[in-house]
Amino acid sequence: MSTMPATSSSLPADHIRLDVRPISCRQKHALIFKRWSELAPGEHFVLVNDHDPVPLYYQFAGQFPGAFDWEYLMAGPEEFQVKITRLKATPEPTRKPDLPPWPPRGKACAAPANDAAEVDARGLEPPEPMLRILAAAEALAPGGALRARTDRRPVHLLPELEARGLRHECEEQADGTWITTLRRA
Repeated sequence: MSTMPATSSSLPADHIRLDVRPISCRQKHALIFKRWSELAPGEHFVLVNDHDPVPLYYQFAGQFPGAFDWEYLMAGPEEFQVKITRLKATPEPTRKPDLPPWPPRGKACAAPANDAAEVDARGLEPPEPMLRILAAAEALAPGGALRARTDRRPVHLLPELEARGLRHECEEQADGTWITTLRRA
């Protein structure tokens, strides 16, 4: 994460600031990448979020290596502001062909023996695990439960679950993966 001198932008001031705090998690990354695609080389926008967008940084680094600059203007704890500058033109990212659409058409989450729906999000690139888990969580009926399997402790997912009124318990497994059990009150 480097720091560059400020650049002027031909975008109107209201287009430079992108506050994603009031936007649902499922829509945030699409909106951020749409804004990114509108930038010409040398232009920037300031992302405003309620948590450190580190997973987004890694997504940019994977899709646009060497084509962006990431500068923290404010680093929490309540508000994060990141200036994201487009350094050069890039092709539009493509969805990985090996990732099936979520949720699978015509299929619900499989219900294991304990009657909790299950989402296996291991091996997926961020933000896909969070998006899949939140999509399945939205379908939970009152009293329903969901087990989510992830490669690591889902630290960025937990505040989203709390905001949606879902209780959760995280448990590390012997192989280093995590199972998070979600319940709707």
